[in-house]
Amino acid sequence: MEREPNMDISSNSTRTGVDTAHGKIILAGEHSVVYDYPAIALPLPSAKVTVETQPSSHQVDWLESLPYTGPLDNVPEELQNLSRAIDLTRSASKLKTGPLHFRIKSSIPIGRGMGSSAAVSVALIRSLVDYMRIKISDHQLTYIANQAEVIAHGWTSGLDTLLASTDSPVIYRKSSTPIPFQFNLNAYLIVADSGMVGQTKLAVGKVHQLREAKPEFVTNMMDAIGGFVSQAIEAIRHQDIIELGRLMTYNHYYLNQLGVSNATIDHLVNQAWMADALGAKLTGAGLGGCIIALAYNRSHAQHIERVLLDAGAQQTWLVNLNAM
Repeated sequence: MEREPNMDISSNSTRTGVDTAHGKIILAGEHSVVYDYPAIALPLPSAKVTVETQPSSHQVDWLESLPYTGPLDNVPEELQNLSRAIDLTRSASKLKTGPLHFRIKSSIPIGRGMGSSAAVSVALIRSLVDYMRIKISDHQLTYIANQAEVIAHGWTSGLDTLLASTDSPVIYRKSSTPIPFQFNLNAYLIVADSGMVGQTKLAVGKVHQLREAKPEFVTNMMDAIGGFVSQAIEAIRHQDIIELGRLMTYNHYYLNQLGVSNATIDHLVNQAWMADALGAKLTGAGLGGCIIALAYNRSHAQHIERVLLDAGAQQTWLVNLNAM
């Protein structure tokens, strides 16, 4: 980090740092991405986090957020990742800040597979860096946020952190450099929140246990999902939304076979299919969270959106794939 040496900003009561990050959705490649298969992921700028950092009036570091407000030292276990992000950022900067007040405002629902924890970590790190008036490299930002993600989920593919801090869709693979990917696809995506909190740790652990019990079965599933991703990339490049929808549907079927869907998610996926979606699937780790559905255009997307809301979806987002 670039900084002024031995700089003490603990007495500056008027200083403020503000920054943002956004959510993400996985178009294809859930779970297989953990085992070094490719995934296609999109930023979701309409689902946004803003973090404001100011000196604390409480004589201790203070966190103000929807799930918890109080001393940073007393945050519940599910928010320990934020303490980790703050500690690592401070340690890297070597600046004395004094007690700080971190105010988090987020429109990303928690636990829906939309990268909420990574987006909050990225926005928090950026806000603290802005408060300290220093610069942070992309590598440093990614490292710190990923360390926080390990605490949040017990593991990280790095995908959520990447998408929280970029405006471009990417083809992501753990062992390779992420590849920015232009869509320019004449279609819309509907993201629908099931209202159920997804269970990332449980879902990842469930697949891991299944892999230990039935290694050949899970390997075949992962190979198939990885193949769907490669085919989806070609379908997008050739503007073939019919094929892309078909691949999304098959992707959901295989995720279902891995045991990471449930009745609520399957109900919404089925309702999207019945509303003539080109394809539909869960997005994210599963066992709750969100689904996505593919539509020809905005009016078709709005029709599917209404059907999904009537079927129990809590909220929806429309994504113009021609604007990616």
